[in-house]
Amino acid sequence: MADEGKLHPAEHRAYRELYVSCRQLTRRWGRLAPALEGTPVGDALQRGLEETQRLLAELAQRTAAYGLHGGPTAQGLGARIADLRAVVTDRGADTGLVVRFAVLDMEHLTTLLRQLAELARARGDRDLAGFCEGWSSRLESELGAVREAAVKLGTDPDRAAAPLHDSLPNRAAHRVGWVFGSIGEAVDRVAGRQRG
Repeated sequence: MADEGKLHPAEHRAYRELYVSCRQLTRRWGRLAPALEGTPVGDALQRGLEETQRLLAELAQRTAAYGLHGGPTAQGLGARIADLRAVVTDRGADTGLVVRFAVLDMEHLTTLLRQLAELARARGDRDLAGFCEGWSSRLESELGAVREAAVKLGTDPDRAAAPLHDSLPNRAAHRVGWVFGSIGEAVDRVAGRQRG
């Protein structure tokens, strides 16, 4: 069995990041999937959420063998990041933008897992490298499904431009987002004319 000294410091930090990122994804997608229930996006988010929950369960067993644990601090941080994103980005942005950001959540996980596989290989740990590589492949399938669903959301421009939820606070935050976007466009337009 491995001991704590076997993990390279880069692996140690990257596994902590993996715990944070997985928890952030499961918490955030746990809010997004019900808001988009019955749509291809909602279905893809739900499947990706469930797969990431399975990864977290298996990850806890793997990293414990090295004396590395991912909770409550690491997972708590991930949950807080998801909460902040829910209030700031997800509430005020268009559904299309929120979904595109969700694609990046899974992209980050798959890239991180691939790098962890290389870090394990660099110190000769084929078992841990295989674990990370296998999970990266499993999640890349989910990434592809979420990306495809995000692209297809473009076939419904009204939904893509609407707030994620149709509640009064979300509609208000969404309008504020549009106001800031309009101001930014106006500034850019003036700057563009001055340059031209």
